[in-house]
Amino acid sequence: MIQIHKFTNGIPHFESPHSILGLITYIFLILQALWGGAQFFAPRIFGGEEKAKKVYKYHRWSGYIVFTLGLATVCAATQTTYNKQVLHIQLWAVIVASVIVLGGLLPRIKKQKMGVNDV
Repeated sequence: MIQIHKFTNGIPHFESPHSILGLITYIFLILQALWGGAQFFAPRIFGGEEKAKKVYKYHRWSGYIVFTLGLATVCAATQTTYNKQVLHIQLWAVIVASVIVLGGLLPRIKKQKMGVNDV
């Protein structure tokens, strides 16, 4: 829908931080899914099941990074023209909500599965 609107009105694509972050997020999300799928369905790509399990921690780390990047993309959406003129969603509210979401996620991270030893 956005692409149709931009195309019919001659509005340039990928100029806002939201659109650029969104594209980067989609690319990382697709790579994350391919990586995880390869580890699960085709571990021979990594040299066998044991080696595939050893790189799983990087898949987890990158998943948390993609999740955080997604939250940043949502925050950036509050600065788009459409939001400022029509929706009026406040940046501070989205940041607070993102911090709450991260606050709920962080305690659930299993450090031992990510190769981090407890201090």
